[in-house]
Amino acid sequence: MKNILVIDDKEEIRTLIKAVLGNYGFNVIEADNGQMGVQMLRDQKPDLVVCDINMPGMDGYETLDAVREFSATAPIPFILMTGLVSRDGFRRGMVCGADDYLAKPFKPDELIEAVMSRLERQTDFQIEADHRARRLHEYAANHSFPEFNGNVAA
Repeated sequence: MKNILVIDDKEEIRTLIKAVLGNYGFNVIEADNGQMGVQMLRDQKPDLVVCDINMPGMDGYETLDAVREFSATAPIPFILMTGLVSRDGFRRGMVCGADDYLAKPFKPDELIEAVMSRLERQTDFQIEADHRARRLHEYAANHSFPEFNGNVAA
């Protein structure tokens, strides 16, 4: 079961998202502000984050920046959502490293589509990384290398 962290200051939004994602078999954990969300992310390492932009205190952009700065959480897919859609806001989110963007109000199938596509992409990246690591390990096991003494031959 995949764990999804939902960060939004409005309880009714978190409840709605939790119900939709729960119907698809996701486990949803909730935070009502960016600071709490970052702490939960570091402690629980969810598989994906859905985060509102417009929150008091630490907004969604600042939350995303904090997530991307910490190496253990940086690769976690992050979906921003907002009711105030603007070209500048969208660009800022993408520049900050958002993986997707949902405009409120969104339909349940739009949420599921965004979540599923981000999780599938993350799985594809992990499979490729594992494949490359296995190939490198096999290559190293099948080839001998002269000892490296710190000198580089010209």
